[in-house]
Amino acid sequence: MSARTLSIQKCASYEQIKVKEAIIKLLEPLGGIKAFVRSGNKVLIKPNMLTCKEPERAATTHPAVIEAVASLCHEAGATVLIGDSPPAVFGRTEEFWEKTGFAAAARNSGAQLTSFETDAKVPVKFFSNGREITVHLVKTLFLADVVINLPKMKTHNLTRITGAVKNLFGLIPGLAKAQWHKIFPRAEEFAYFIADLGHQIPVTLNIMDGIESMDGQGPAGGRVVKSEVLLAATSPVTIDLGFCRLIGLDPATVPTLSRCNQLNWGPKSFDELEFAGCPPEAAAIKNYQVPGTPPISMIPDFIINFMRRLLWAGPVLLPDTCIKCGRCQKICPADAITISTAGAEFDRQKCISCFCCMEVCPVEAIEMKSSPLLSLGLKMRGLKRRLRKRK
Repeated sequence: MSARTLSIQKCASYEQIKVKEAIIKLLEPLGGIKAFVRSGNKVLIKPNMLTCKEPERAATTHPAVIEAVASLCHEAGATVLIGDSPPAVFGRTEEFWEKTGFAAAARNSGAQLTSFETDAKVPVKFFSNGREITVHLVKTLFLADVVINLPKMKTHNLTRITGAVKNLFGLIPGLAKAQWHKIFPRAEEFAYFIADLGHQIPVTLNIMDGIESMDGQGPAGGRVVKSEVLLAATSPVTIDLGFCRLIGLDPATVPTLSRCNQLNWGPKSFDELEFAGCPPEAAAIKNYQVPGTPPISMIPDFIINFMRRLLWAGPVLLPDTCIKCGRCQKICPADAITISTAGAEFDRQKCISCFCCMEVCPVEAIEMKSSPLLSLGLKMRGLKRRLRKRK
């Protein structure tokens, strides 16, 4: 079995029986679940539990997929743990589990839920963006015999897509994640950090939930798309490259994949993928809306510092939507948010445009916006490129 093998299976519904059947077929080209899980193994399933929202909002891995994978592992004789760490759980882990359907998935499959916030931590040292750093990951990761990564097919305002590689960021518990946005504030730096981190993590199998996905203003407030597909591979890079293939996105424009390429981690292009199951042409997702690279990341630091009041791209509050819960203020690594009678207010001088506030907002009251001058400059740049293509 090659790390370049990408298995694709169509699935149009989250009906539990159909999902389990589809996943069994999905894993057949990879040798089935028994190629990865043996009796007596301890299996950690890492889904995406970004936010406390219902499964139909497509912000989290659907519980039907979690239950199907956990059931297969349990039937193979394994002990199964399901765990993730939302960026703003604030002691509400049980509420997250219930609302996302993860609790029901665990009950129905014989798995156990594990809270990463209360787990012991293991320091991991590696180099990223030219410096040595230490990241503390949950100890459960290293005690597992098998790690199954269950990302959700979604877009992301900072990294363009949030797939299998970025889903591993959730192995850093809770609020500790936000601080890495402050350490690596620019989009490319942060994406490179995500790839460098993922390269350290021992993942056995990756299955992406794309039966319903999210495009547009992801990863929490985008549009739900009926994409009707599941992906599986042993490498998270293969999954993300396959995701790009299905939506027609150039992987060179995805900074996490650019960094994976530099690390010689996984396949480097569509041509290196070995497809199995459903042909990619039959699973292609049309009109999938992917955010562009954050505009502010294209501008040199000295220009940003000189013209910060005129050139900015960051979060803005949608009128009459904020419930003043304060979650955005608590998660902000730059202390750039205050809560007034009108709702969340953003300090442009402090904001690092990490968009953590967008991820944790329970009512989708925050969106990304560029200043008028920056928007005009980017429109002119795009027009110039189109004119060049015509010549």
